[in-house]
Amino acid sequence: MLNLSALILALAVVGQTQTTQYLGRVDPTTNQLVWPGTGLEFDFTGTQAVINFSEVTGTNSLTMVIDNGTQMVTSNLGSNSLSTPVLPQGNHNVVLRKRSESYFGTLTFQNVTTTGTLNTVSAPARRIEFIGDSITVGYGEDGTYPCTNTAAVEDAPNTYGALTAGNFSADYSLIAWSGKGLTRNYVAVPPDTTALMPELWTEWNPLDNVNNTYTFPSSKIPQAVVINLGTNDYSYVLTNSSGATYAARPVLNNVTYEQAYVKFVQTVQSHYPQANFFLTSSPLLSDTYPTAADMQHTNQANAIKAAIAQLNSTKVHFVDFPPQPGTEDTIGCDYHPGPAEHQAMAAILIPAIQSVLGW
Repeated sequence: MLNLSALILALAVVGQTQTTQYLGRVDPTTNQLVWPGTGLEFDFTGTQAVINFSEVTGTNSLTMVIDNGTQMVTSNLGSNSLSTPVLPQGNHNVVLRKRSESYFGTLTFQNVTTTGTLNTVSAPARRIEFIGDSITVGYGEDGTYPCTNTAAVEDAPNTYGALTAGNFSADYSLIAWSGKGLTRNYVAVPPDTTALMPELWTEWNPLDNVNNTYTFPSSKIPQAVVINLGTNDYSYVLTNSSGATYAARPVLNNVTYEQAYVKFVQTVQSHYPQANFFLTSSPLLSDTYPTAADMQHTNQANAIKAAIAQLNSTKVHFVDFPPQPGTEDTIGCDYHPGPAEHQAMAAILIPAIQSVLGW
């Protein structure tokens, strides 16, 4: 006896190499969505499509957008597939991206099935790579302060980076991990001696802990690189069990930070020689905390400007993100930028990139 659904639905199953474009840094040999904001895009003609995964590990928060419509959020993908709603018969575009960062979980893409046919989709001509920490990840962005960060409240597709890229219809890669720095990671006792961001930047999959695996495919070379690192380098204060703050490690040496920045930018430039670089200050550093004498925001900005002077290139630019207001309506979990602050950052970065690239 024939299956009635088989008579009604002509299922098309096509691999990602033919009709699906990966978004962000995705290794095509493993098909794993690991970095925050990674995802895929496809077009189909029909009424419904299903995205299938061969493996889902940990907790993964996702955003799906159909035909440039409203974002549909899945706080935790609890199965190995995700379906679109039933749509009117016709041509549809689907974009799926991870909201949560690497250490929460990963997804291994298998295929897309549809009631109709899958069509070819073109990769965006413009590309921006963002290199950063928890700010760039979207850590706690959708949480209501005070709150604890989880995969469900991270929101990579609505960070300043994603908003900036969206303004230019550009694909974006978020090479970012919470707590990472250029010279040292976030202050902790005992110290966090895991890989620094310049090491993770060289990897397809930062969970593998194997450096220099990324192959820099020509189709993914960005025209713009935005680096937002330093918040964790400058951290040195912790709070003890009595609620008092104390210096858990020495204050960062500004010259050490400056020289590390020069070295890292030169490394990235060697792979992206035509790209323009936008080096940003941190909105989480201020000139009043931990003490006014620290002047962390000013010191970081001056160190970045000094690094730019050393680099002596017309393709390297400074962008200042002022200290965030810090009011409860602008912050998410653990004082991280909320949606309003990410929008404010994008409003600063967009014209900076536009003025240089003419986009």
